[in-house]
Amino acid sequence: MYRTIGILAHVDAGKTTLSERLLTEGGSLRAPTGAFLDTDAQERKRGITIFTGQAEFTHGGHVYQLADTPGHVDFAAEMERVLAILDAAIVVVSAADGVQGHTETIWQRLEALKVPTFLFVNKCDRVEPSAAVKEIHELLSEDCIDLTAGLEPAAEALAERDEALLEFYLEHGFQDSFFRKAAQRMAGERRLFPVFCGSAREGTGVQALMDGLDALLTTDYDPLAEFGAQAYGVRRQADGTRLVLLKITSGTLHPRDRVGDDKVGELRALRGAKTENIPQAEAGRLCGAAGLPGVRIGDGVGTAAALPAASLRPLLTAKAAFEGPPQEILAAFQVLEDEDPQLGVEWEEELQQLTVRVMGQVQLEVLTEAMRTRFGKEIEFTPPEVLYQETIAAPVEGWGHFEPLRHYAEVGLRLEPGERGSGLTFRSECPTDELALNWQRLIETHVFERVHRGVLTGAPLTDVTVVLCCGRAHEKHTEGGDFREAVYRAIRHGLMHAESILLEPYVHLTAGVEPAQLGRLLTDISRMSGEAEAPVQRGVRVTVGAAVPLSEAMSYQQEFAAYTHGRGVLTLHPGGMRLCHNAEEVRMRRAYDAERDVAHTPDSVFCSHGAGYTVKWHESAKFMHCRR
Repeated sequence: MYRTIGILAHVDAGKTTLSERLLTEGGSLRAPTGAFLDTDAQERKRGITIFTGQAEFTHGGHVYQLADTPGHVDFAAEMERVLAILDAAIVVVSAADGVQGHTETIWQRLEALKVPTFLFVNKCDRVEPSAAVKEIHELLSEDCIDLTAGLEPAAEALAERDEALLEFYLEHGFQDSFFRKAAQRMAGERRLFPVFCGSAREGTGVQALMDGLDALLTTDYDPLAEFGAQAYGVRRQADGTRLVLLKITSGTLHPRDRVGDDKVGELRALRGAKTENIPQAEAGRLCGAAGLPGVRIGDGVGTAAALPAASLRPLLTAKAAFEGPPQEILAAFQVLEDEDPQLGVEWEEELQQLTVRVMGQVQLEVLTEAMRTRFGKEIEFTPPEVLYQETIAAPVEGWGHFEPLRHYAEVGLRLEPGERGSGLTFRSECPTDELALNWQRLIETHVFERVHRGVLTGAPLTDVTVVLCCGRAHEKHTEGGDFREAVYRAIRHGLMHAESILLEPYVHLTAGVEPAQLGRLLTDISRMSGEAEAPVQRGVRVTVGAAVPLSEAMSYQQEFAAYTHGRGVLTLHPGGMRLCHNAEEVRMRRAYDAERDVAHTPDSVFCSHGAGYTVKWHESAKFMHCRR
C-alpha cells in the first residue's frame, strides 16, 4: 500500500513545484503554495530546499510518501541519505537548462544504489523539450523512453529493449497488459527509465507521471514478517523531542514496542510542517519514532541492514569563533551533528578550537542562523578552507606500546594503501591464541573512534587499511584504555616511517558560455590547474567539463558571472580526492611539525624498575615484546 518516492534535481529545476503539484493532484493540498514542504524559515528566505520535506498523497489505491530533497550542492548529503530508502526516484530536468552536473551526480548515485528511476522534464510550457530529452539520452541513458502519451506510442522502443517483448510484439503487436507487465519488470531492473514531459507550474504532464507510477512501480513489503527498519534521519520537534526517521522494511512497529535496548515512544507521520500521532507503522511506511536514543542515522534496526555509506562528503572545513563556555557551544553542535553526521564536529582541547566540515558557504550561513535561532548562540565562522587529507603510497609497519606502572598493551600493525575514497578499513591477521578476540575487537573500535592525523600537514588520514598483525595483553594489568593508547601510537608510528601523500578535493566544473567566450574559459581552467574535456556545442552555448582543484575554483563563480555578464551557466559538484597539485606549497603554509603534536604522539611508553619511561618513535620498534 505504501510507496516511497523521492523528488531529485539540481537547483531551480522545479522540484518543489512538482512536489506540491503531486500533492494537489493527489488530494493532500487544495492548491500549490510554494511553502508547504519548505517549512523552515531559512528555506523560505533563501528560496531553496535545505531539509528533506515529507508528505503523502494517494493515487490509484496507493499511498505515496513523497520526499522533497535539497537540490543545492551544499546540502547534497541530506539528499543522499534519503536515496537508499526510496522505492523509486523522480529526477526533474528543466527543459530550459537540460542535464546539469548535479543531475549527473544524482544519476550516478541512483545507479550505485539500484533505485528505479523516473524522469520529469519540466518547464515545457516555456521551452520545447526535445533538446533536453536529447541530452538525457546522451548524458544519462539511452533507455530513457518518453511515456507521456502512454505505452502504445513507445511500443517499438520498449520492444527493442527486451527480447521476450520484441518476440511478442512482432507476432501479436501491441497489447496493453502484456506491455505493462514487461515495462514494470524493466523499470524495476533499471533497464527502462520512463520519461514524462510537462509543466509542474501549469499541471501538464503531472497526471501522466502519476499514472506511470501506478502502472510501472512495484513494491513487496510484508507487514507480518519480523520487524526491521532503517534510520535515514533525525529531527527535533518544537518541544525538543528527538524523532528518529525510520523506513519500516518489514513487520509492523507500535508505540511501546522494544527495539534493541530501547522502548519506542510515540510514532508520528510527517506532513509538511505538521506531524501527527499514528497507532502503528507497517512495512513500507515512513515514520518518526521517539524514544530511541541509541539509534543513529544510517543504522539498521531489527532485521534490516544499515544504510550504505555516504559517497558525497564535505570538502571544506571551518573554525567556529564564539564567546562563552565552550561546553554549551559544543553541546549545541553535537545536536546538529546528530541530525547531520557529515558535519564531523571536532573539538581540540589543547587549542580550544571547534571545527566543522561543510560543503560550502551557504551551509555555513545556515549553521550560523541555526545556532542563533535554535540555541540562542552567536557564532562566526572563519572563511572555509579546503579539507585536505593524507594517505600512504606503500605498506609500512607501525608499533605501539603503552606500559606505565600497572598498565600494559602492545600492538603491531601494518598500514596498507587503500582504494581512493575507501576511507579507513580494518582487518586482523592476529591469531586468537596470541591475542584474545575481545581485545582484537577493542583494537578495531579504537582504530575508528578518532580522526588520525597525517604527518605532512596534520590533515585527516584516509584510504588506508589497518591490519592487526600481533598484540599482547597482560593477564592482570591490561585495561581497555591501554589498547587505545597503543593503537593510537602504533598508527602514528607507522605514519612517521611511511611515504605519505597529500590529497585535495577536486570539483567537476561544467560551464556553458557563448562561443566568443570559450577561449577565456579554457584559459581559466588551465590557470586553475584543471583538466578540460572537449567542448560540446549545445544550442547557443558551448559547454565544457573539467576537473579542477577546489582550492582554485572556490571564488570562480563570481569571476565567471562577471565576464559572461550573467548569461553563462556554471555548476560545480564534488569530483573526489586526487593528488594535491601544489603539495609543497600547502606544506609550507601549514608548517605542521608532526613531532610536536603531543596529542598524536608516535612514541611508546615502557616500564622499568617500577616506573614508566618514554622511548622515541625512531627507536621504539626494537623494544617491542611481540614476536615478528
